[in-house]
Amino acid sequence: MTDAKTFRSPSLLRLIAVSALPLVLAPLLQYLAVAPFGSNTFLTLEMLIMLPLPAALLALLVAPFLLFIRRLRPIAVRSLVASAVFTAAVFIGLPLGGRVRMAAFQHLAERSAPLVQAIRAYESRHGAPPPDLTALVPEFLPSIPSTGMAAYASYEYYVGAKAAGYDGNPWVLVVSTPSGGLNWDQFMYFALQNYPKTGYGGCLERISDWAYVHE
Repeated sequence: MTDAKTFRSPSLLRLIAVSALPLVLAPLLQYLAVAPFGSNTFLTLEMLIMLPLPAALLALLVAPFLLFIRRLRPIAVRSLVASAVFTAAVFIGLPLGGRVRMAAFQHLAERSAPLVQAIRAYESRHGAPPPDLTALVPEFLPSIPSTGMAAYASYEYYVGAKAAGYDGNPWVLVVSTPSGGLNWDQFMYFALQNYPKTGYGGCLERISDWAYVHE
């Protein structure tokens, strides 16, 4: 059997530490993407985390057989341990990153309340929703707010026929929230709150009075 010293060697411990990085990097990169100073670049970096995953899964299949070859045993041990740690870190880290991301959109829904209230106040006073968000300034809002997320800074506002395409709503707020690569996620507010379970290119997850479209 492999000498126990192999498992205590500094080189193996360093390898384990490096292999476990996705556990920290995935949530961190998601946080940086939705922060006020964020960027979609961080989401691209998160995608790079997964590139070694096929090789790690292959090593998990092959390395156990190499343990029976004495001269290859040290390499097999390192490959097996690193691959197991990396795979576990990816499959734990990515969902943690997803939770960080969804928590950020929960906060965005709360920050968006004054904008929603302003549109409803305009609608109540004028008998129709505003033609655009600039119509809210300065009577209902001092200025058009940003989302507070640098990667997804602006609200899109639809009214009339375009809004009616969103399940018959009189007006709709949409934030385009691509999560990296060929992806068209959206964060949406329907005036009628009549969100379907699926549609708009994906499945919808309710977040407060908003819905996140997972494309």
